[in-house]
Amino acid sequence: MSLGRDLAVLFAASFFPDGRRLRVCDAMTGSGVRAVRYVLESLNVASVVAADKNPEAVEAARRTIQLNGLEKKVAAVESDANLLLLQHMQDRFDLVDLDPFGSPAPYLESALRATEDGGIVAATATDMGPLTGGRPAACFRKYGASAIRTEFEKEVALRILASCLTAIASRIEIGIEVAFAHASDHYARIYATVRKGKASANESAKLLGFLEYCPKCLMRKSVSSLESIEWVCKGCGSKAQIGGPIWLGPLWDGDVVQRMVQRTPTVSSSRLSEIQMILSRTAEEVDNSSFYYRTDSFARSLRIRPPRIARVVEALRNSGHQASRTHFDPKGFRTNMKFEELVVLLRGLAEEA
Repeated sequence: MSLGRDLAVLFAASFFPDGRRLRVCDAMTGSGVRAVRYVLESLNVASVVAADKNPEAVEAARRTIQLNGLEKKVAAVESDANLLLLQHMQDRFDLVDLDPFGSPAPYLESALRATEDGGIVAATATDMGPLTGGRPAACFRKYGASAIRTEFEKEVALRILASCLTAIASRIEIGIEVAFAHASDHYARIYATVRKGKASANESAKLLGFLEYCPKCLMRKSVSSLESIEWVCKGCGSKAQIGGPIWLGPLWDGDVVQRMVQRTPTVSSSRLSEIQMILSRTAEEVDNSSFYYRTDSFARSLRIRPPRIARVVEALRNSGHQASRTHFDPKGFRTNMKFEELVVLLRGLAEEA
């Protein structure tokens, strides 16, 4: 999880206005490493409550805190995450970090209640099987969504996680905006801004919808309501698969990503090149359409030789369309070109090779 912690402290240092002194809750602290790093590396973090219900973990966290001389800034507490967060419904945090083993869904409501208006709920999901369609019953049970198998499964996982957070927030008259997200290694993680009030909740709810996908020809599109779904693929006539509800709004705030890029040279990490790759590609992805494509998946579907990803992006841009790589997959790309036109372009590139 070192990469996740690297990005967490970088986000905390980049998102909030200068001069805002942050109170952070690391609700499942484990060894306490993340809590300590928040203070040492995000200089705007004033204090951290590091909690865990496992007494051995709390002792380990206290040793980590003592070794770094941070007893005055980081408090290790033995507590269940939900119980601790509900005790802070009035004395709220600027950032609540949820990093459980498995799904964060059981803790999202209490995290939202314990976060200041304009603050951040950061949530990690390590149960990628349910979120990527491998265990659809578990996904529906945990996240209230139908997950389907796709070749852009990491993006689907993030959008289901954001949808779950939005639905829970709406019930308590809170809206969210996704400021940053990534799916790396074996997990998906989002950073969502909390906006209190009915109006914000209503605006967030408008960004929920469904995914219509054809596993045969790889057509995909987002639809805002069940009434808009076409159950048969227009391209090949096959039966379409429907997933959702999912978050159809942005996964990244462009200004936040740029500030993170600018601060990257200050990060001390063994995975610095990965951080730079994720941020450079998400910076390009901000203005592009939902649901990335993969050159290898298209090649199998169209029975063509896989075109080089750099050539695909170049050709798309030369045709006047938006195009970018994606951090989700080294063979992935994102574009606003219509699906039918994209198929023609890829066939043409295959003939060039």
